[in-house]
Amino acid sequence: MAFNASRIPKTESMLQVTSVHWSLSGVLRRQLRVENQQFAGFAGYSDLYKADVTFSDQSKSLPILVKAFRVLPNDQESKDQFANIVDMLQERESVVDYAHEYISPIWPASIAMAGYTVPAIATHYYCNGNIINYVHLHRTADRLDLVRQTASALMHIHSKNIVHGDMCPVSFCIADDGTVRVTDIAVDAFIRQTSHRNNLCVPSNWIYKSPEELEWGYRTTQTDVYSFAVTIYSMYTLKPLFASKAHSYGKGLLQIVNHGHDGLFGELKPEAMSNDLWEVVRMCWAVDSSQRPSTEEVDGVLAKINSM
Repeated sequence: MAFNASRIPKTESMLQVTSVHWSLSGVLRRQLRVENQQFAGFAGYSDLYKADVTFSDQSKSLPILVKAFRVLPNDQESKDQFANIVDMLQERESVVDYAHEYISPIWPASIAMAGYTVPAIATHYYCNGNIINYVHLHRTADRLDLVRQTASALMHIHSKNIVHGDMCPVSFCIADDGTVRVTDIAVDAFIRQTSHRNNLCVPSNWIYKSPEELEWGYRTTQTDVYSFAVTIYSMYTLKPLFASKAHSYGKGLLQIVNHGHDGLFGELKPEAMSNDLWEVVRMCWAVDSSQRPSTEEVDGVLAKINSM
């Protein structure tokens, strides 16, 4: 969908975050006020806003990132669709248990635009950015420990019979204490499942996708494991997997569909990666999904590697 830049709020009075209850570390709190709202950029299906939330029982504000689903003022069908997604994410919250130490909660929200309201979701705003950005800036960071934390979160998600659906660096943020927070659980999957369009755009994070997801749209725990492996690989290489050319992704996408990442990068072990971790990566991005380990198995192997 083309985006009209005139829709970007020019003043704070045009922007209102209206989430009511927030679950923080398993405790339900009521927000007191929302301040310092500002437009923060664009994402694949949403427009981003930053704000600070203060709670009635705390004096220190919480920085949040709000993702407002992109809908036109008169498109009631899309607005209802995204509102349903927000409702489904609320239901999913009770299943996932966002009190897990490496999982970031998702809260329902809305953005008041000029004359209409847009459904939205809110998460913590992590100043350290995503896992790739963090490792770029902190070369001495314990990458194996970050991998283990991410695997622990993914194992927990899968234990609830939930597919994340968009495992990639931007879904792995780093908290102030340097630990991982997995974000946006099932968000992208819900959007694609409930879309009424006949066609869907190529995923913005196609580089991290499995062949079966790119070709057939399958999203399973096995595709999560595959994308997890590609993210690990990227975290250790810190280089683009494919040459970046504007509006040119077809060749790389077809290479993944036809050969998988192992066929493309299987002989290119990152220098900083141990042989044991490299073996895990190659098992996880196996083209045959039945040959990929479960996240529980991955978590167990990573624990053994860490103890060596």
